[in-house]
Amino acid sequence: MSKAAIVFQSLVNERGKRLRRAAFQELKQLANAPAEYIIVDSRSAIITIIVQPSQASGGIRVVVQGRMKKRLFGWLVSVDGFYKYPNGTLAPLTREDLLEFDQL
Repeated sequence: MSKAAIVFQSLVNERGKRLRRAAFQELKQLANAPAEYIIVDSRSAIITIIVQPSQASGGIRVVVQGRMKKRLFGWLVSVDGFYKYPNGTLAPLTREDLLEFDQL
């Protein structure tokens, strides 16, 4: 993994870590948050926060999805996320969740 990819993954993970500390209501308000456009080692990158209701549990699924242009062509996708419930508890994303958001 390149240095830029490691830095980018750490940026995505840091945003996920910060969001895990946020209150449930605060996270719900991020449902329409604009994407963040950044540059990592001269590469264009986009970090998006996705907040979706989780029908069965009353919780929400929070996903931080990052996409960074590769040197030659294509995109590197980095994902972090979790479920948060009204009582403040957290649960990790499932493997299926990660695969769903690890695509362009």
